[in-house]
Amino acid sequence: MAKGVHLRVKNYSNLESSIENLKSKSAIAASNTVKDMKSRAPGWIAAAVTTRYNIKKSEITPLSSSAKKPQKKAGSISVRGETIENLQFVYKGRLLTPTHFAMTPRQRPRSTKDENGKTIKKARGYQVSAEIIKGQRKILGSKVFLGTNKGTADIPFQRVGSGRKLIEAIKTLSVPQMIENEDVAVNIMNNLNVGLKARMEHNIKRQKL
Repeated sequence: MAKGVHLRVKNYSNLESSIENLKSKSAIAASNTVKDMKSRAPGWIAAAVTTRYNIKKSEITPLSSSAKKPQKKAGSISVRGETIENLQFVYKGRLLTPTHFAMTPRQRPRSTKDENGKTIKKARGYQVSAEIIKGQRKILGSKVFLGTNKGTADIPFQRVGSGRKLIEAIKTLSVPQMIENEDVAVNIMNNLNVGLKARMEHNIKRQKL
C-alpha cells in the first residue's frame, strides 16, 4: 500500500516572490557587470600593453565621448557578446611607424637660412632611434632618414635599392601583435580577472544580494 505525503509550505507565495526578486537582482548585477567590462576592460588591456611597450595608453583605448578633438589611434576595438561568458574584445590595427614609440628626433634637422636664402647654419647629421620596448632604446640604422609622408609629420624611411626613389617607410608592430605577446597576454588575463571580480562584487553589493 502506497502512502503519499503532501508538502505544504507556509507563506509559499511570499517565498516564491523573494526567489523571483533574487533572480531579477542577480540578472541586473550581471548585466551591469557586462556594461562595466565593455567600458573598462579596454583600459585594463591597454595598461598591460604599456607595461611592456613604450606606446601611449590613449592610442590603444577607445576615444572618450568627452574628447574635444579627434585623436589618431593606433588601432580600433570592437566589443562582442552580451554575457560575461561570451564577451570578446577584438582589436584591429595597422603596422605602426616608430613615431608611436618616442622616436627621436621628431623632425629632420634643417639648415637655417637668412632672409636672402643664404645658409647661416648647416643642418647637422642625425641618427633616428626609438624605444619600442620600454627601457630599450635602439638606433634604427645608419641608413635611416626622416622624410615627410604626404604632408604629415616626419617618419623614418630606408632605401631598398640604388635608385633615389626606391625607399620604404619603416614599420614596427601593430596593436594586435602587442596584445598577442606572451608576457602581455598573461598580464591582460590577470587584469581582466581582477577587474571582473571587483566589478561583480560591486554590482552584487549595489543590489543588496
